[in-house]
Amino acid sequence: MRYKFPTLETERLVLREPRRADAKPLFAAWSDSETVRYFGTGPLATQSQAYEELRAFRNQTMSGEGIRWIITVRDRDEYVGDVGFFDFAPEHSRAEIGFLLARPLWGQGYMREALIAVLDYGFSAANLHRVEALVDPRNAACLRILERNGFQREGLLRDYEFEHEAFIDLVLLSRLRDDIDVAASSAERAPQG
Repeated sequence: MRYKFPTLETERLVLREPRRADAKPLFAAWSDSETVRYFGTGPLATQSQAYEELRAFRNQTMSGEGIRWIITVRDRDEYVGDVGFFDFAPEHSRAEIGFLLARPLWGQGYMREALIAVLDYGFSAANLHRVEALVDPRNAACLRILERNGFQREGLLRDYEFEHEAFIDLVLLSRLRDDIDVAASSAERAPQG
């Protein structure tokens, strides 16, 4: 029996399974140094690396270690970003979340919309209790969107990763299944964007 990848739909987006045809627009986003500035890796240098990323997304899903959706704008079935869970710890009902959105779509609320759908899936269908995020403290936009989606800062991990010839700190944030009311009240207070 073939695994059925869960497609998620929102008002403006369709989050779907990665496809080989996503390599070119994925490469465009992941090779933009500003888009991947705080992503933990440098920009992609070749389109073959984009194919490798798509293969890694698929392998992650098939192994049960995570799941990565391709974000598309409704009625335009083309990659504009990706979002998903990784480092699943089923025995603890825990996973980490990561995401990237192509720069031309920044500031339009697309990632917030995608995160709401993915978190809903994680807490219901995937039976997660805790979702974590590790974020470079200089990435104010990422911290803001996570906090608007109910994530709470738990602390600063000093010199946690070695990137670009230097150790960097990371902020640890989390959201628990029971934090749904926190996210709803944050959404009511936060300006849309």
